[in-house]
Amino acid sequence: MRTLPLFALLTACATTPDGDTTDDTTSGGAPEACAWEAAPDLDPSPDVVEVEFSAGMVEWDPGNGKPIDGLGFGGTVPGPRIEVTVGQTLRVRFHNDLDMPTTIHWHGLRVPEAMDGITQMDHPIQPGETFVYEFPIRDVGFYWYHPHMDTATTLEKGLYGTIVARAPGEVRPACEQPIVLDDVLTSRATGQILPPGTEMDKIMGRLGNILLANGREDRNVGIKAGDVVVLRLVNAANARHFDVGIDGVPMTLVGTDDGFLAEPQTMDRVALAPGERAVVMFTAPEDVGGELVLMNRRVHLHEDGGGETHMSETDPLGDGENAVMRFTVLDGGTGATWTPPAYDLPPAFTAGAPVHSWVLNEDMMGGTVTIDGKSWPDVPTVTVPGDELTTFEIDNQSIMRHPFHIHGNRFEVVAIDGQPVEAPAWKDTFPMMPKSKITIVSQLDNPGTWMLHCHILEHAEFGMAGLITVE
Repeated sequence: MRTLPLFALLTACATTPDGDTTDDTTSGGAPEACAWEAAPDLDPSPDVVEVEFSAGMVEWDPGNGKPIDGLGFGGTVPGPRIEVTVGQTLRVRFHNDLDMPTTIHWHGLRVPEAMDGITQMDHPIQPGETFVYEFPIRDVGFYWYHPHMDTATTLEKGLYGTIVARAPGEVRPACEQPIVLDDVLTSRATGQILPPGTEMDKIMGRLGNILLANGREDRNVGIKAGDVVVLRLVNAANARHFDVGIDGVPMTLVGTDDGFLAEPQTMDRVALAPGERAVVMFTAPEDVGGELVLMNRRVHLHEDGGGETHMSETDPLGDGENAVMRFTVLDGGTGATWTPPAYDLPPAFTAGAPVHSWVLNEDMMGGTVTIDGKSWPDVPTVTVPGDELTTFEIDNQSIMRHPFHIHGNRFEVVAIDGQPVEAPAWKDTFPMMPKSKITIVSQLDNPGTWMLHCHILEHAEFGMAGLITVE
């Protein structure tokens, strides 16, 4: 039996209580509070959460004193944080202040097809237009939102935000942080993001030279001695896989993409592929005034089947470890704890005969990435009955990692390379290792036509994408 190697992680950081990530906090100054505020709810009904924001140009400082001419939702990077409860309806009044069409995709949320923000099926929101997204919240979890057109460019510039979906009656932890992990590739001279879309990006994916935690490279968050710290983490990078840990501080993984675990897992390090999320917690040490440093290890994207690096890659951050953020231990701890709600825990699905096996591949010399031997839009659509427990395979025949994301329906990974997975977890994104095969099972209880794609953003835009129709 195998424990699910959740590219699920622990990278932490925080944000200011008002959600503004363009503050001047540095690791050398006073730490910011372990606190956050959700976007204001504009609807007085307890059954509806209504928020309003736009997408537009924003200048944001990644923490090096060189402001980036970027993009943001609600004027910040990350954008407004949204908090909802299962059973409520989320209504988002969105205005496009960009000079190009755009959409919002609600990554991981089981929304109606018309709300999924996919330009292949829906009309994009034109510059100056307003669109109202509205849908019920079906699942607990940590989700995020971002455009689904010109994705590699717009996410690199800062267009993303987070959503915390709580269980009914769930109590917010005393110290909780929604955290967006990212990297950007900038000019060291000007501080501006370098032009995207090179031929090398299309095959290798774009790696940055600055690591960001909620929009900054210098986050320093205050945590109280002896208290439990809860981190809700998402990897919003174009291609970088994070592998992080705090020396001497074990972490407990309590939740994955779409919900909590029945069996939490303790680990020294956790990893997140692009698009994946994790909820982790740890106890702050008792040494008041001490500093914890969250360090990231380099992850090679290309390997042979034995786990050895197969081809030369260049990472702008080098081959060593790099700091992601810091925590400063403060006095005043009360021993605060937190217990994840036992709500909608993943059952132990049993695999049946696969109805389809998606084959992922690439041709380095020819410069193509494919699903089932074709590149978008020529990938054949897979059509299956809805509301049936259905088994699929995903077969990565390439020598590169490909985080595989399916819209509209959550799933469980039940086997990896033929070995049963020990701990069930709700997923919508999973890191396909080179030369590996996984078996997944889904109830397919959300009908519609849904995208599936590699979440290395350059790969998705370059053709590693397809459709599944759930009838």
